[in-house]
Amino acid sequence: MENQANNTVGASPCEAELQELMEQIDIMVSNKKLDWERKMRALETRLDLRDQELANAQTCLDQKGQEVGLLRQKLDSLEKCNLAMTQNYEGQLQTLKAQKQAQSYQIQLNGKKQCIEDSSSEVPQLMCEPDHSCEASERDEFIIEKLKSAVSEIALSRNKLQDENQKLLQELKMYQRQCQAMEAGLSEVKNMNHLTHLRLKNQKGKGKSCFQ
Repeated sequence: MENQANNTVGASPCEAELQELMEQIDIMVSNKKLDWERKMRALETRLDLRDQELANAQTCLDQKGQEVGLLRQKLDSLEKCNLAMTQNYEGQLQTLKAQKQAQSYQIQLNGKKQCIEDSSSEVPQLMCEPDHSCEASERDEFIIEKLKSAVSEIALSRNKLQDENQKLLQELKMYQRQCQAMEAGLSEVKNMNHLTHLRLKNQKGKGKSCFQ
């Protein structure tokens, strides 16, 4: 009887110590759980922000892609129109040049023929008469200059559109690089989130094993 009483009295301090230890474990697990939950919320918030940034960047990238597509269509259409106009102007230019050469040749022939037919006394009188062929030649020169100017303006307009297209393409590449960087960052955050979930799960498992 005395030994049994001693065993009962001796067991009470161990149970109290075990109970205190279990309470400390409960507090430690609870604190760890709260800490992990705070970290999880912070990571989820960060993940949501990255998702939003990526969505905004993708929207901007799509808009830039549409702008580039429209500009390419406009550039192709303008190049076709410019090519047709340039060919038309160049054809007119060549025709006028041929006409001018023919007129010059005809004038030379007429002059030689006139010199042969007329006497030397009539030559000064002919030189004083107005030469309508000169007026036609000047008019042709004016038309040729206008055609050259039109061709130059078309070339300048085409170069300007090509520069704008190149600028938009560079902006598009920049946005693509930004999106790739954001996707890499988002993947990293998702991996961290996954690891945090695993650690929290392991921590909960350890806490349960302490109570068993």
